[in-house]
Amino acid sequence: MPAETEKTFRPRAEIEATIKGFFTADWARLHKVGRIFASGTDWDFEDLIQEAQLRTLRGTRNCPVDVDVMKHLIDTMSSIADSERKKARNQMPHVAILQGAAEAGDEDPVSPDWSAEDNAVFEGAYKELLALFDDDEKGRELVEGIVAGFGTDDLKALTGLQGTAYDSKRTLVRRRFLKFAAGRREDV
Repeated sequence: MPAETEKTFRPRAEIEATIKGFFTADWARLHKVGRIFASGTDWDFEDLIQEAQLRTLRGTRNCPVDVDVMKHLIDTMSSIADSERKKARNQMPHVAILQGAAEAGDEDPVSPDWSAEDNAVFEGAYKELLALFDDDEKGRELVEGIVAGFGTDDLKALTGLQGTAYDSKRTLVRRRFLKFAAGRREDV
């Protein structure tokens, strides 16, 4: 008998039998919930349902014996969809004006394919972006690294930020970028 604090999980065979025994109404419920959870993600609702089943059957998402298999699948779909939404929110917005930038501050053109006007626009936008972080040294370093095309590990090394501190700073930078981009769109 397991200790009271130890959870026991349903065996794969039991979960598989339960899923195979789902009625039409059970599948309709899964489809309805799958459509809701897939909204706002890149997942198709059927793929989301299948992924929840796959993770449960593989044992990467264990179903406790005191939880109904249907509820477990719904909770797993919710978790997958939430992870996708969180990942999408944490992606830095693409600021088209900065595309192709290597290093700013050089007297050389940012891109030899750009016209003098394009380079002037880039330099002006880049200076505006940096000005958003006059009060935040780490934020400014992060922006400089992003514009230079650094990856996550390089950005962490550049700023000296790790874990939650890095994630928080990325969120701050993203929000300021979005505000900046929204203001630029209104000016056009």
